[in-house]
Formats: sequence, C-alpha cells, structure tokens
Amino acid sequence: LDTLQAELVGLSFTVAAGQAAYLPLGHRYPGVPQQLARDWVLAELRPILEDARIRKVGQNLKYNLGILANEGIQLQGAIHDTMLASYVVDSLGRHDMDSLAERYLQHKTTTFSDIAGKGVKQLTFDQIPLEQAGPYAAEDADITWQLHQTLWLKLTAEPELMALYQQL
Repeated sequence: LDTLQAELVGLSFTVAAGQAAYLPLGHRYPGVPQQLARDWVLAELRPILEDARIRKVGQNLKYNLGILANEGIQLQGAIHDTMLASYVVDSLGRHDMDSLAERYLQHKTTTFSDIAGKGVKQLTFDQIPLEQAGPYAAEDADITWQLHQTLWLKLTAEPELMALYQQL
C-alpha cells in the first residue's frame, strides 16, 4: 500500500473490453515459472508508457504513478483515473474498483482477499500463483476499462462535471 516500499510484481493491460492480459515480472514462490526479465520488459514498455500521444486509463493512478516512478518511468499521455471520475460523478459511497464494478457494471469482481486470504496468513501479491494472479490482474484491467467507458459517458453528458474532472 506504500509506494515507497512496494515493488512492481507485474503489469496488466487491456485494449478493449473483455480482452486483458497480465504480464508477471516478480512473483516469488516455490515452483514459480520463469518470468520475463524485469529490466528488459520495462525498457521495452517505457516508450509506450511515456508516450504523451497514447491514452492511459487506470484505477487509483496516483498509486500506479508512484510505483512506475520508482522504476524511473514517468507515465505520460491523456491519463484518466476511474477512481477520480467516480468521485466527480457521485461523491457518495465507496470508490474502490470492486464497489464501482458492482455499482456501474453490476459485476462482482474477484477480490484480493479471494486470492490472497485474510489476516496474518494473507499472502502478498508476489506469493500468489500465476494461475490465480493472472486472471485477477487481467480482470482489474478489463473492469477498469469498462468503468472508464461508463464514467466517461456520464462526465461528457454534464459539462460542469467534465470541467471539474479535468481541473482535478
């Protein structure tokens, strides 16, 4: 939860609703399959992530910006945050991805505690087997994209809300 202590474990992407993927980089558990070299992957993705012409969408991007900055990557482009958009559209209620998915998409997501457990026995994400981590992270990317599409329509329908969102 602390961007100064957290390590990048993987990245999830989507280019269209229902089409998402997870790229594992730092899972550590007995028997973990070989993963791509982290430095190579980040070097290959840096031009895309730092390209101001490519739109990026995320949930709670302030956190992601911090994690990427720790890797020397400055996320650029038209950046849209579904958590912020949700707050502008309706400040009441929770703005985490799981709550937003239920509210706007009528979809129950897999929660982190579903795959990691709870309490003192809760695993960290790097300890989650790829068979569970992949679908979980890909779902996050997919749901975030779908939320963006839904919330963007609400923002564009009300110029005052759009102006506030852009200012924030």
